[in-house]
Amino acid sequence: MPLKDLVVYLGNRRSTGTLNLEHGVIRKQIVIVAGDVINASSNEPREYLGQFLINLGHITEEQFHRAYETQRETRIFLGKILVMIGAVKEPQVTNAINLKTRETLLEAFQWESGTFAFESDKVPELPQGVELRVPLLDVHQESELRDKMWQKMRAVFTSGKLHLTVDRSLLAEVPKPDSLDDRLLHQVELGKTIDEIILALHATDFFLYQRLYALHSLGAVQIDEEISIELSIDDNTEGLDEKDEPSTEEMLDNARTFFAQGNLRDALALARRSHTIKPAPEAQALARQIEEKWLVALRKELLGVKKVPKVRVDGPAIRAMSLSAQERYLLSRMDGKRLLSAIISVSPLRELDALAHVAGFLEKGLIKLEQVV
Repeated sequence: MPLKDLVVYLGNRRSTGTLNLEHGVIRKQIVIVAGDVINASSNEPREYLGQFLINLGHITEEQFHRAYETQRETRIFLGKILVMIGAVKEPQVTNAINLKTRETLLEAFQWESGTFAFESDKVPELPQGVELRVPLLDVHQESELRDKMWQKMRAVFTSGKLHLTVDRSLLAEVPKPDSLDDRLLHQVELGKTIDEIILALHATDFFLYQRLYALHSLGAVQIDEEISIELSIDDNTEGLDEKDEPSTEEMLDNARTFFAQGNLRDALALARRSHTIKPAPEAQALARQIEEKWLVALRKELLGVKKVPKVRVDGPAIRAMSLSAQERYLLSRMDGKRLLSAIISVSPLRELDALAHVAGFLEKGLIKLEQVV
């Protein structure tokens, strides 16, 4: 059953229960009472409340980290902590939770594959916070509008690897300092790709692309055609040898071998690749087993004591490197002052992925870690 049809079914029946969704490494839990969503959680960091508040400009990364540490110690709702310390006002938290709740479910509508399980009449005990009710039928209606919007946006922005240009003279009005538009345009002017801008602004894909599309309609944001031509050539050459790629069964066998040898990075890459090509319970179970073991090892190695990462190469050298958007984001946060633990906790990346990138930086000699006494 397509997720959209399931949502309509549960909404019309005014069902109560818990909807669990899985897609690769992403897991979400949607709590429903009488056809309304009252809570939506996800293990995808970009869908955390703190990330939405950062993206909206309500809090800084430093404020989020302090509140996050307090939450870990006290188990108090993050939004309540931020209100108590005067970082945000309650209406701002309520608005962010509304956006977060809708986005957590709406993002899953874009999945091409995945699994769901609905546990009828089972509602977990939720932490005390802002009470919210979002009708499932409203979410479904919004998803229909989003589908049309995504078609328009993808017709213009064909890849997250695109570079853009800005003409501020064509803006409808001058953006306020440090507003979302101001920060977005600044990132474009720094020469970052769309994927890099999404991470830098702690944004979700839809909200960022929607804003870029609006600015593109004004002519204020355009695609850098010269770089786009080079990109299309590179993309067309990718995957030419896919026929020589091993089968998913062979990938799993190799993943198990690497896992047994302690090569967790390659083991996980193969398990994930196998599951992406042909979703299967055994590939998903193996990937989770590897993830759990690797995360424990990386935490012990990198977060056991307080450490500050420092980049060992200069800016021009980094810009010339072939790095992913995630790698560039993490390197941009390593200013020699922030603790690694703070960078990881604020990052819009999954903890395992972020720590794996840090381990890779160390292996390549891109950074060094200095222990804080």
